[in-house]
Amino acid sequence: MELNKDIADISAAEAESYKGKRFILCYHDYNIKNFESALVQIEKITKVVGSPISIAVVPSIGAVPEEERERFCESIEKLKASGHELLLHGARHAANLSKERSVFGKSALMFSNNVAEFAGLSEEESQALLDRSIALWHALGQEELPIGYVPPAWYDNNYLKDQILAKFKTYEDRTTIYKKSELIVSVNEDDETDEEAMGEAATENAEKQVNQQENTEKFLSFGISFAGLPDISLGVAQTSACLTIQAPIGTPRLTIHHVDFTSIGENRVMNLIRYAMSKREKIFYRDL
Repeated sequence: MELNKDIADISAAEAESYKGKRFILCYHDYNIKNFESALVQIEKITKVVGSPISIAVVPSIGAVPEEERERFCESIEKLKASGHELLLHGARHAANLSKERSVFGKSALMFSNNVAEFAGLSEEESQALLDRSIALWHALGQEELPIGYVPPAWYDNNYLKDQILAKFKTYEDRTTIYKKSELIVSVNEDDETDEEAMGEAATENAEKQVNQQENTEKFLSFGISFAGLPDISLGVAQTSACLTIQAPIGTPRLTIHHVDFTSIGENRVMNLIRYAMSKREKIFYRDL
């Protein structure tokens, strides 16, 4: 009995330490080129955390044999069946360098090694690329859109956020997650006989309902990523990651890439995940 009490006390203390401290663990850039080895990495991560994680999928498959395309599609179904939360992650995760871009967009290409597909695009080009990525997602046999959209390298343009939130529940940049609110304000019936007052109340409630449905919640969320960083900066980046996880505010996104298992090593990847698990509660995007 005393042992059980000690365990209960420890559990209560852990619950209190986690209170209000959450983080999202997301595997980025799951694609046709890496999916077989990525599945192995995701399985290892899942064993460490003891539950499914979020996974950002790049839908373009290019000119691959039909058998490989089928295996990729089957792997996505396997991830869904295992309880993982999927997100859409660009179209090709590689920018079309022939497109016109703003000065910001050109700079983003330079800093991201040309993977920032949406950076600095015009409204029309941005919408066309978003529609293409959705079409590629459906071409994988996926009828429903995933919960959210992650722009490659978190670089966007002046129009992308609104374009994405018109179709998806979540959108994110480097410091913020945006989530569409689904609050609905109902009109309560009462016995008031003043028709004019009832009409005004109904109109006011109807306006509130529209405003609530169009409302977007914002969550402070710093993206933690090691992809694309020069080797000399990886040590500093890992220290910065730990400090971000320790911070008393926000819901950090710890993003793991296929290349991280080589660049910083599997042991360090797993130890960082364990560290985050010791400091915060892991959640999905849908839990925000």
